[in-house]
Amino acid sequence: MEDFNLTWLAAGLGGSRQNALQAELRRLGVGPYACRHMSAKGDFYALRAENLRAPAANILKQEFLAKGAEAAVHPQVILGQPERSAVLMLATAAQYARVCEGLRRQQFGLPALAAEIEQALQNISREEWQLPLPGGRQSRQSRQMRLSTQTRIMGILNLTPDSFSDGGSYASVEQAVERALQMQEQGAYIIDVGGESTRPGHQQISEAEEIGRVEPVIRALRQRSDCLISIDTYKPAVARAALAAGADIINDIWGLQCPDDPERQMAALAAEFACPVIAMHNRPEVADLDVPQELTRFFRQSRQIAEGAGMQAEQLIFDIGFGFGKNPDQNMQALAAVPALRILGRPLLVAASRKSTLGLLTGRPVQERLAATDATTAAAQLFGAALVRVHDVAAAADVLAVCRPLYQINRDREVI
Repeated sequence: MEDFNLTWLAAGLGGSRQNALQAELRRLGVGPYACRHMSAKGDFYALRAENLRAPAANILKQEFLAKGAEAAVHPQVILGQPERSAVLMLATAAQYARVCEGLRRQQFGLPALAAEIEQALQNISREEWQLPLPGGRQSRQSRQMRLSTQTRIMGILNLTPDSFSDGGSYASVEQAVERALQMQEQGAYIIDVGGESTRPGHQQISEAEEIGRVEPVIRALRQRSDCLISIDTYKPAVARAALAAGADIINDIWGLQCPDDPERQMAALAAEFACPVIAMHNRPEVADLDVPQELTRFFRQSRQIAEGAGMQAEQLIFDIGFGFGKNPDQNMQALAAVPALRILGRPLLVAASRKSTLGLLTGRPVQERLAATDATTAAAQLFGAALVRVHDVAAAADVLAVCRPLYQINRDREVI
């Protein structure tokens, strides 16, 4: 099976320009037929596919040229060298449709690429998602998680003595629950409960100790609130205990690819409970990394693991992994890649709150990184992320109150 790792070279916020262009043409008094005809020429996308065999790359280029579009390949691919090439495709949505019709009649994996291109263009325009929540608790069976490109807040509740930012802040279950309720009142859509620090150099604890920290708080919070609760863990046993106590979502810093979980128990658990999973990008740090391509490849692998375990694609949320497996420059590249990751068709999460990259950029210690965090929250909304994970919920809510209408205006006009 060919692995094309199709990526979108997003120039801006994403989504189709066609509706916005039609609206502008109508304001000029242009008729309906001309509106449709002219706006289609502005509905333009640059897509990149990797690892095409030389014959496939040659056929692809000819298909694009024949439809009045463009495709760039390695200059020697016509001679069969190199044996494989990346292809940069430049076309309108209408041209892609005509190209894909031709590709379905070809060989060398091109029908599969045509299907990927068609799905990618649908994904790019997607703005809303409904995610299933765990069943089995009669009073909560009808609940759903609703996300969109109007960014919502995940509030951080660390139940750890050694978290890099707020370790040891909540010494009792009651204090933790009160903090969770406060964040909900301030505008948090999800409360993210964590029992083990994942900061660089953190001390790993046993499953039993982690469960002992998170389970009583989740159970007590569920008794007092119907808020959405996520469990921040990469350990299947901890996730199971949290879900049984009333949690709704698994937040996995290894994106279902933890080296300590070769049997993919976390994915199987999510399939069993039919709960959403936040799959975060994570890997050993690599100096030379094409960040958008790496993120898309990783998340496609997470999706493949999820589907292999019986999960539905609709259960997945993708976290860019700011601060994990990346140097500071790569962290910022990951944030900038959020619009391009719309090609995956899933809600996206940005979790940059108070992290060390922000300290390096500003020269400020952990407790003085609120303004820097707010800047990443603003960027996340203007790039169309579905969620931000933050410590300071009230400040994030103010930032989003300003940035949500800006996102809507810019999305309609496609000016970014």
